[in-house]
Amino acid sequence: MPDWDLRRDGDLQIKKHHATWQDLQDAGLMTREQLDELFKFTSVRNPYDLLVSRYLKRRGRFVNEPRKYRWAQENPKIKASMDAAQEQPFAEWIAGQLKRHQEKGSTIKGPLEYLDHADYVIRFEALQAGFNEVLKRLGVNDPIPVVAENVTSERKEGAKKRHYTEFYDEASRELVGRVYAPIIERFGYRFG
Repeated sequence: MPDWDLRRDGDLQIKKHHATWQDLQDAGLMTREQLDELFKFTSVRNPYDLLVSRYLKRRGRFVNEPRKYRWAQENPKIKASMDAAQEQPFAEWIAGQLKRHQEKGSTIKGPLEYLDHADYVIRFEALQAGFNEVLKRLGVNDPIPVVAENVTSERKEGAKKRHYTEFYDEASRELVGRVYAPIIERFGYRFG
């Protein structure tokens, strides 16, 4: 459950990056009926691509800019992942991150909790087109460009952005495919 704080000025401060529809209900912020009346949209990203960005950020900016990413420094799980990323190549790091799931033969279903009640899901790899569709459904006629924010600059090698496939070996590709199977299958993702 997310960490909520009601500040003196009456504003709600959420101390977590993400919350599910159920989290909002459990915190008493909205009823199920209120949520059902809203147009809800979210996004999904190819897990193979997502994990490369996560690795590079934990290896780079989260460590190099500790004040800006204090939330990452203060989260023990993320901090341990950052420490591991400093010493391990991607394939070894991902094996360590997914070890518990591999040992149990389990899959990661968590992101699906954020998608289950959405009326529309934007694919990260087609962000502008997806956002244009959201605007259309909301009756907004004027285009609004999606601003490139939080771009994984660590993926650049010179002037060229490295494709996520360059980071995987056969074992890490198979591991991610198995552990993230529910998301990969639901959205038709593939490696490559």
